[in-house]
Amino acid sequence: MNRAFPFRSRARSLVAIAASLFWILAISPISAKKAKAPSQPHWRNFVNYQATADLSARGVHSRFQDQWGGEFTLGLDAYGKISNWDQDLATFVLQLYSGRIENHPIGRPGYNGRDDWDFFAKIASINFHVRSDRRLNLKVGHFELPYGLEASINSNGTLRQFSHPTNLGQKLDWGATLNGTFPKFQYEIGLSRGSGIDYESRGSHYALAGRIGTPIDTENFWGTPSVGLSFYQAKLLRPNGSLQDRWRVGIDGQYYIGPVGLLGELSAGETESETTINSLAEFNLTNSRETFLAYNQLRWIHQREAQGWDDSGSLAFGVRYAPDTHWALSAQFTQQLWQLASRSTDQILSLQMRYRF
Repeated sequence: MNRAFPFRSRARSLVAIAASLFWILAISPISAKKAKAPSQPHWRNFVNYQATADLSARGVHSRFQDQWGGEFTLGLDAYGKISNWDQDLATFVLQLYSGRIENHPIGRPGYNGRDDWDFFAKIASINFHVRSDRRLNLKVGHFELPYGLEASINSNGTLRQFSHPTNLGQKLDWGATLNGTFPKFQYEIGLSRGSGIDYESRGSHYALAGRIGTPIDTENFWGTPSVGLSFYQAKLLRPNGSLQDRWRVGIDGQYYIGPVGLLGELSAGETESETTINSLAEFNLTNSRETFLAYNQLRWIHQREAQGWDDSGSLAFGVRYAPDTHWALSAQFTQQLWQLASRSTDQILSLQMRYRF
């Protein structure tokens, strides 16, 4: 069985207790302690949070394998801030999930094989505001690597994804970042373990990632006009225990004209001393209420290997309908155009139903 936390039964017990507590939070009203004017100057901290239960079911079909598989997750998301009388001291995100995959034709990161279940954390971080103007913050915990389009678009738990897993080899990691927002740019640079979802230590693995770009005050699914430069240097811990060297430099951008969105990301670097170029382009359409999104993504990898240059590419079409803050229905069809090492291509259909309480 896969272990998102390598602390065996004790860790599972702690996660189960934490999940139970957050279930209580999820079904209770939003809690906020309002500050009252102090009788004399002094500090008094209070916490304002919102907790939501998240239920998701996916069906995945592979034409090459001619089979359906499923993924089912149940989790709790908590978002909030810690404040004093004058300012916010920190913001936090805690996402604890229990997941199950059955006969999955592709397999999923964090699981062993195609039939498995586990407790795991998605994003679990706290961002301390060292300066009240948010120009210097310290984030610690489990977070998405600050690189490319993912830095400004929240694709967590959705069918619509970007290039982190294939390009960087991981999307989430344990560590710390320095980040901040200035009038004309935003930055984040972080050092993490290079072990991905699991908090593990089996050698000198690490990941160093950073991005600087135009100001983005919040991360959301729909995106916002921006441009950014990113870098990545890592010695990744692979599932078999070996280490893999990777480095990347990249540029990303988003531009919107009314309901039309144009997104792009281009990276160049090396994987195990082999040169690789990764690119992603997306064209999307959104309605005025932002309840419907249709998108088309083209991915291309050009990689130098021992026998020469090789390519991999795919084309994806997706739709997402979210009539309110609770429901989200999504579908995506992916056609693999060609694969590295002349492996067989596939057609993958994914369906998702998601409900947030």
